[in-house]
Amino acid sequence: MTRKHTKVVVVWMVILFGMGTVPASAAEEGYAHYVDPQWRFSLDYPVTMKVSSPNPDELKISHSGATLRVTIFIEKRPKKEPPNAQVHLEALKKKLSEEEKDVSILEEGKGTGIPGAQGYLICSFKDRRGMQLVQLVQYYASEDLILQMVISDRPQGFKNLEQVIRKIHHSLKILNPKLK
Repeated sequence: MTRKHTKVVVVWMVILFGMGTVPASAAEEGYAHYVDPQWRFSLDYPVTMKVSSPNPDELKISHSGATLRVTIFIEKRPKKEPPNAQVHLEALKKKLSEEEKDVSILEEGKGTGIPGAQGYLICSFKDRRGMQLVQLVQYYASEDLILQMVISDRPQGFKNLEQVIRKIHHSLKILNPKLK
């Protein structure tokens, strides 16, 4: 590739990143790459899914014909203590055990490639409507804000799409550690 062609490719990448998504050819085949317009985070998602952002601090990725859902929220942390994602994970476990039925924690850990105060858990529970769900909930805490990513599906879908769900989970990158 010549230097002129390289410049053209770079310009197109900047334009595409600015729009929020990059086509699958720039990401892994079958996936698009989403970059938050405020450059706080990025992630990959299947090209068959639709992205919507009801407000600057919320992202929804869904497919009209599937139960798989991905939601990201960024909100202020309630306390000014040092960032600690474990506090949020423990609060989530407590809330689930109080509000939902048949709660099971299937896995807990830290996301790969994300430094700092972060962690995730995969849980199974029956919601208020009686629907059995499996969720992967991931937190990243900065000094002032917290990012929460929830990937949710029914158990059959989660089992069938576990590789896709883990791809989305592992693709999450924090571009601005302060989330500002």
